[in-house]
Amino acid sequence: MKFSLLWLSVLCTLPFYLGAKQSLIQEIDDLKEFKKYIKTKPNVLVVFAKNSKALSPYRQTFNEVSQEMKGKASLVVVDCGEAKKLCKNMKVNPASIELKHFKGGNFNKDYDRKMVTKSMVNFLLDPTGDIPWEEETGAEDVVHVESPKAFYKMLRKQKQPMLVMFYAPWCGFCKRMKPDFAAAATALKGQAILAGIDVDKPHQMELRQEYNITGFPTLYYFENGKKKFNYGGENNKDGILSWMKDPKPPQPKEEEKPWSAEPSDVVHLTDDNFATVMAENPSVLVMFYAPWCGHCKTMKPEYAKAAAALKEKNIDGVLAAVDATKEKKIGDQFKITGFPTVKYFKDGEFAFDFSERTEDKIVEFMKNPSEPPPPPPPEQNWADVPSDVVHLTDDTFKSFLRKKKHALIMFYAPWCGHCKKAKPEFQNAAAKLVDDQKVAFCAVDCTVHQALCTQNEVTGYPTLKYFNYGKNPQNYMGGREEADFVKFMKDPSNPGATPPPPPADPPEKQWADIKGMENLHFPTASNFDTFIQDHKSALVMFYAPWCGHCKAMKPAYGEAAAKLKQEKIDGVLAAVDATAEQALGTRFNIRGYPTLKYFKNGQEAFDYQSGRSTNDLVSFMKDPKEPAPPPPPEPAWSTVPSKVNHLTSKDFKSFLKSKSSVLVMFYAPWCGHCKKAKPEYQAAADKLAKESDSKVFAAVDCTTNEDICKTEKIDGYPTIKLYSDGNYMADYNEDRKSENLYNFLTNAPVVKEEL
Repeated sequence: MKFSLLWLSVLCTLPFYLGAKQSLIQEIDDLKEFKKYIKTKPNVLVVFAKNSKALSPYRQTFNEVSQEMKGKASLVVVDCGEAKKLCKNMKVNPASIELKHFKGGNFNKDYDRKMVTKSMVNFLLDPTGDIPWEEETGAEDVVHVESPKAFYKMLRKQKQPMLVMFYAPWCGFCKRMKPDFAAAATALKGQAILAGIDVDKPHQMELRQEYNITGFPTLYYFENGKKKFNYGGENNKDGILSWMKDPKPPQPKEEEKPWSAEPSDVVHLTDDNFATVMAENPSVLVMFYAPWCGHCKTMKPEYAKAAAALKEKNIDGVLAAVDATKEKKIGDQFKITGFPTVKYFKDGEFAFDFSERTEDKIVEFMKNPSEPPPPPPPEQNWADVPSDVVHLTDDTFKSFLRKKKHALIMFYAPWCGHCKKAKPEFQNAAAKLVDDQKVAFCAVDCTVHQALCTQNEVTGYPTLKYFNYGKNPQNYMGGREEADFVKFMKDPSNPGATPPPPPADPPEKQWADIKGMENLHFPTASNFDTFIQDHKSALVMFYAPWCGHCKAMKPAYGEAAAKLKQEKIDGVLAAVDATAEQALGTRFNIRGYPTLKYFKNGQEAFDYQSGRSTNDLVSFMKDPKEPAPPPPPEPAWSTVPSKVNHLTSKDFKSFLKSKSSVLVMFYAPWCGHCKKAKPEYQAAADKLAKESDSKVFAAVDCTTNEDICKTEKIDGYPTIKLYSDGNYMADYNEDRKSENLYNFLTNAPVVKEEL
């Protein structure tokens, strides 16, 4: 006889089971447990639900997110129907569900993206960043490439022509172009592929290097999986649509006609006629320009209109122009170093420079030419501006960097606009980390130290590079705001890491605004034993600076200390910051805040468990007594009569193999959700036992059967799993009501014998 599982039958009957995975979602309904949890987890997304019914449509999505973000983020579900106190404390009253993100124990922001797995995963990977392009409204028809592997696969398989934008999220030009690019993608849907690749992500660096992406955005056109040429159209929707009708390489621009060939009232000067024109005209304004100069092109029409206005209004004077790239003699004579440069000549001699560039200002000036007020003083050399940025030279570069574990260097040019914009942010970041002697923010002026910049392969400004003890230079690819620089330099090997919290203030400063604080004592690890020996009756609060309950108790604690002194009660109150005095926290097994312990005659006596008001504290210190013993523990679940089968390491495997289907609850006796689920679970077991002895309910206490729970990868309670013929089938993730549990197991696949 041959036995086998009819897996095809199982799949047809109940396909859900085979695809299920163990849920990693934490369900919390206790306020203290909630606050403790978010303090200990750096990246937490909390789902506040009106009730369990409101959760149902999203359970699968949340389970998928928890699986994908395992080890990177945590998901917590709070059922406000059950956890009313918790939700009220957090000021949450969801109409259905609300998602809030917590970082390092603090509220970060409300989740405001799509309720789908991919969006939630992207959010948790960067919960403080901008919304990814792929999630922006209107960007649905852009193909968002997530990895080099995906891009290469698309090149192999895609037959339609492709226009690919390589971009960086922080790039302003990219942000302006994205809406037009997305609109074009929609218009060309079915005819061509428009794709976007964020090559600012570390895992996309392979593509950035392969396609030599040195600026953003860069657009390449592909056909049959091969790059053909750069995009050659305008950076707007109409430009993209027009160019994609007939893709061609960027066309060289037609050579512009010289300005002197255009009809106008502007007099064009040359080396040959300059002196003659000056001799014949007592009032001449001369614009020195270069044909390629953008500012000159902008000024030309204004200058031409001004020349026409002078003629029309019979205003004395001539507007002239000199192409300084051709007429070298005149340019050199008047030391022209930038374009446009405008100079006024009176009676054939240079009088002064003129700075206006619009028609009305030029015409107004020529009515009565007079020297303008002197320009403001030139911008101060950055190296002379007081700041915490270290300015390096050829002589100091290597020797200084060898002493710094982390150095971020900005290679710049004084005239560079992007450099000027980044400077104050860079300076502020340097000031933020000035106390860290291992960190340095440095700058190199490439117009002065050209050789140094060439050695470091600087080809544009600003270029930022990271050095580790002067070695292993890496291009800095992050944002250029203070927060970006600080975040990177706090952990250059992992820029996305959550920065460590700043050191806490000393206790005296933390309690400075509490009335009665002067009557409190603040022992440390070094003097604690001496302190409790010197005070025969002492109540010590172990607290954390961030703890809300601790903050709430502080005023009463300070007031109680003052009353003890006023009423001459024999005893003192003390406080210990257990996050700073970790040795004391470990020694006295502090697991939550605040924890209050009473010390008598230099020895720990017992934990204080009474009220936290001033009167409660004072009354206790008048007559310190140990609290009554706790009530007897609940009986072990295995001793409670029911049809639930309680399994141990000895019979776990054999029992599962002896039944066609077994639903197993893995639990811990102290777990609140487990206690709540037990009656429902027992009711379902009792009901099914009347109908079947091959489908049964079972339970495993993970505190006494750790080996089973480790093997079954249990990391939260309760976890409920379905087994068929001894094989794991699925996790149970529905509501823990008896009817749901009963229906789930009743419909489970059955192991059949095949002859």
